[in-house]
Amino acid sequence: MILPIKFPSGDIIEAGINVRPYARECLEELSREFELIVFTASHSCYGSVVLDYLDPHRKLIQYRLYRDSCVSTPEGLFVKDLRVIANRDLKDLVLVDNAAYSFSYQVENGIPIIPFYNSKNDTELRSLVGYLKSLSNVKDVRQVNLETFRFKTYLACSSPEEIQSKLFS
Repeated sequence: MILPIKFPSGDIIEAGINVRPYARECLEELSREFELIVFTASHSCYGSVVLDYLDPHRKLIQYRLYRDSCVSTPEGLFVKDLRVIANRDLKDLVLVDNAAYSFSYQVENGIPIIPFYNSKNDTELRSLVGYLKSLSNVKDVRQVNLETFRFKTYLACSSPEEIQSKLFS
């Protein structure tokens, strides 16, 4: 898919995007049960065009947050601090991302997802929908995430080797 991106300078480029299979269906299904907020590290000039493609009538995604809402680290990473989402309790928020550092300020709110490399056989979003629906009536999504993704194990380890040892031995 090729989309025109207009930069603040006025320059327009044609950008290629890869839309993950079931992206729109996932948004449609989840928007019936949840408030959807997209929090991306992309600049708004790019992110808005992609989100407009996915949600052209702006009925699925209630709010959009872009790079200017992220915290920039000295290493040049963009971390998504969920506290910027006003009037929402962290016990009710999740952040789905393929880069775990993105949710490093609230690890227990994070849901890791594998990166997408343009495979038409990718079913990650179908699995994600099922997991998110399972969270719809829990008191605190953080507790479920901690148990499901075993984040406490990661936090207690000092190296990738130690993590592997504890998780898989």
